[in-house]
Amino acid sequence: MIGFERYCLSDKVTRTVDGDNLTFSGYTMSAKPFSITVKLSAANEWINGGYIQQCFPHLTSEQREILLSGNDDESWADMFPPESISTVVEEEE
Repeated sequence: MIGFERYCLSDKVTRTVDGDNLTFSGYTMSAKPFSITVKLSAANEWINGGYIQQCFPHLTSEQREILLSGNDDESWADMFPPESISTVVEEEE
């Protein structure tokens, strides 16, 4: 991907291999600690171009977003408060 670095591959995240598992750990953009463990083979597939939802179907959408961007649900709510979304919809009507 051009111009996009996956958050979990940045120097802000620790990666630990334990047998067949890979654990990503660090802090989300809202400063909450996280630790997400996946199969090493699935991580390799994703890093080499696989779709995250197909490689990690057992993860929640929030966990997948943390791996991609570092943003958890709280970060998204801070960036896009529900009030601002409803205001935009009302203005379009």
